[in-house]
Amino acid sequence: MDRPPPSLESLQREVSELVTTYHGRNLTTAATDLESAITTAKNRVRAPGADSDATTITLEELSACVKKWLQASSWGFAEDLGILVLDSCESLKGERDFMTMTAMNNLVSAYWGLEQLDKAAALAVRVTNLRRSILGEAHPQTLASMTNLASTYRSQGRWIEAQELDARIFEMKERTIGPSHPSTLVSMSNLATSYAGLGRFAEAETIARRLVDLGGKELPATHSSLLSWKLTLASTHRDQGRLDSAEQIEQEIVAVSRDIFGTNNKFTLTSMANLASTYRLQGRWSDAERLEREVVAVSKTALGETHSQTLMSISNLASTCRGQGQLEEAKDLGEKATALMNEVLGERHPSTLAAMADLAATYHMMRKSPDAENLTARSVHLMEETLGKTHPHTLDAMANLGFIYQSQSKWDLASEIAEAVYSGRVKIYGTDHPDTVAAQEALRRVAWVEAADRTTQHTLDQHVLRTLN
Repeated sequence: MDRPPPSLESLQREVSELVTTYHGRNLTTAATDLESAITTAKNRVRAPGADSDATTITLEELSACVKKWLQASSWGFAEDLGILVLDSCESLKGERDFMTMTAMNNLVSAYWGLEQLDKAAALAVRVTNLRRSILGEAHPQTLASMTNLASTYRSQGRWIEAQELDARIFEMKERTIGPSHPSTLVSMSNLATSYAGLGRFAEAETIARRLVDLGGKELPATHSSLLSWKLTLASTHRDQGRLDSAEQIEQEIVAVSRDIFGTNNKFTLTSMANLASTYRLQGRWSDAERLEREVVAVSKTALGETHSQTLMSISNLASTCRGQGQLEEAKDLGEKATALMNEVLGERHPSTLAAMADLAATYHMMRKSPDAENLTARSVHLMEETLGKTHPHTLDAMANLGFIYQSQSKWDLASEIAEAVYSGRVKIYGTDHPDTVAAQEALRRVAWVEAADRTTQHTLDQHVLRTLN
């Protein structure tokens, strides 16, 4: 039987069913929140001189409940109710009604929190286009929808689209509300993150440094925004090979965030993971392993076994295990992370591709040459398509493929890759970055072997000529 069109009565009935469901699952707080919203709506409707009709008042109170759950990161509850509210708003008020567009934006946030990114992106595009056409691009609500869409693109690893949108949002906010407005600073921070995702580390650092300088003058040292900006700045230092300064900043952030937010907090876990990555690049394997094992254990409990951040922490731990020669554990962790990322994020997501390349490096160390070559070649191909040929992650995977070709004495292929990796890293990092130096050493090694082969071949040719004569 077809579902009847939504009405105030059907909405109240569905909300009542949701309350019953929550009570049945012992989700008492959520059930109580919903009951309170309905009670408040009924009291407002009965009050003398009610400011609106019963349908609008009920939708307002339910929307406020959705907003409350979003602010508490109760994504599943927000999705459940958000779908009901949006269906009713669309049917009873129409797609172009302000309340309907707010319901869309709230549901986008719920989808984002649940990492249902395709749904979030599709709905975010829809509400952004509606608000742009009705309110204009510079309207705060349009900018809020654009910000949600850019955030979804970043979570999907769609860095080019995210950066273009972030730049546009920042430009309009800087012009309309001023460069020092808190909302403008948030947009600056988002733009820095997108630049870093594209491998444009110098531009990301410039913005992050500006934010940290501004925040240091205006905000307490423990303010969450200032800590976030410092973490972005530290990441740009690490990406550019300035590991000591990155470590110093990250250690400070980890200590403060543990104390203020607790270890179970998502930001704290991110800062711990970043510090562990710096330790790994410094060759401080035991420090990195200790921190990463803690991050993995806490993330599983706080975020869930299949949360993208949990899976990334598992992949990072696999890399550290490989660096210490713990190859079987590295393989097991890497295979688990890659398989789940493929399922949760998709094969073309940058995090999945990085995990694939890392697993291939483990296979190579275990002398599983065909598996290593095939997986690395696959990750390089997909990275070139999604990130670009000169993205840092692409160049890292190409370098790994070059090492595999060297071990197989495929010197022509190794030479071609070594030249591309070196020129790409010079362009991104300059000549003094550790990764550029490593690429130059690989290029010299391949060139030396090729020169030695040519010398050997020339000697053999001369010997053959003398014999014939």
